[in-house]
Amino acid sequence: MNVQNLLQQRAQHITKDGIPECQRPTIPGIMSQRACTYYGARWVLAPIKNSLHLVHAPADCAFYGQNVRKKNYMILSTDLIEKDIIFGASRKLEESIVEVDKIFDSYDLIFVYATCTASQIGEDIEWSIKRVKDRVNKILIPVVVPGFSGYSQADGHHIAQRAIANYILKNFKKTKEIENSVNIIGEYNVARESQVIKRLLEKMGINVICTYTGDCSLSLMEKSVNARLNLLVCKSSGLLLAQFMKERFSIPYMEVSFYGIENTIASIKKIAKFFGKEKAADIVAEEELSKIKHKLQFFKNKLQGKKALVLLGGSRIGFMTNAFKEAGLSILVCGSQFGCSNDYQTARCVLPDSILVDDFNCAEVEEIILRFSPDLFIGGTREWYLSHKFGVPFLVLPQETKPYACFEGFLHLLVDIYKEVFAPVWRLI
Repeated sequence: MNVQNLLQQRAQHITKDGIPECQRPTIPGIMSQRACTYYGARWVLAPIKNSLHLVHAPADCAFYGQNVRKKNYMILSTDLIEKDIIFGASRKLEESIVEVDKIFDSYDLIFVYATCTASQIGEDIEWSIKRVKDRVNKILIPVVVPGFSGYSQADGHHIAQRAIANYILKNFKKTKEIENSVNIIGEYNVARESQVIKRLLEKMGINVICTYTGDCSLSLMEKSVNARLNLLVCKSSGLLLAQFMKERFSIPYMEVSFYGIENTIASIKKIAKFFGKEKAADIVAEEELSKIKHKLQFFKNKLQGKKALVLLGGSRIGFMTNAFKEAGLSILVCGSQFGCSNDYQTARCVLPDSILVDDFNCAEVEEIILRFSPDLFIGGTREWYLSHKFGVPFLVLPQETKPYACFEGFLHLLVDIYKEVFAPVWRLI
């Protein structure tokens, strides 16, 4: 492919009007910032408590999948070697499952992943699981996620959700609906956000049963089918679960966001209306806002009009851009690694004049920085050091500090942005 053809194809993924072309394979030859479907599945499944994760692959895949959102998780591997790839390794997998069950007796679940190598040689992990399921005391869940099973980590999110639905939730029965109860879906408790959201809802008299999957276990999942309402935070990693629970257990769901004051107030009012607790929502919003109001204005004044680039994952561009705009930032470019049309539509409503970029790559990130000379870059770890090389302050998401959710979280977000933008080091560049 020549450079001219490449530029023409990428032009469809970058637009200042409407939404960019998305949900497409990365153009061959481009160094994409995307991850694979296996890592997308790990993103969803890793936080589940009391679960074991066995990867049927060479050891490299297990090494790659052990770190999720800057947290290290125990992960096990069948360690496929050349002999296994030539002659097959189904027996090795079966023996590994039985061995894992014996060694880790107190766990509830075993997720068994098949990545690229196992899938390429035709390993049928579902068949292997059926052969050994009577010999183990845990629920076995196959997760077939070779890299060629999707365009990005978003497809891995979907596969992981289907695994939870088909091999865990499908076995439960709704008994008695729990009054004033919700589940949160698509929230991963990166910096204790789940606890912040839970405390806020409890002040309104609403109890959180299970958070998929940031605060999640087998017993909580079983209890979760009796909830009155599901709160969907992230579509990419939660919509399929919300839809399944609506069809199977008649639990309605509503989309919410707890990032930014405006989003948080709008969300708790929607939730309160469902439960008939409108007055409680008004009281809680007033109390929480009064605690931080005097501090908010200082940081908003300092950040007003600062130029920012926002390059994130999928649904985050939908619910985070409004929070950044509320902070006073002027967002020149907003991009996503694997966003869908709904994500970009939401972003476009918030940012009518910004450039939207789908499946951005390193060369484009450099060009964007040089052209726009931003005061701040907000993105993932891959762009962190590149931004610093150009002398641009960088706020990394998922964050490494405090929760950004709800009222107190929004103040934490403003403080961290302020620290990045006004750090003394940038005066030396």
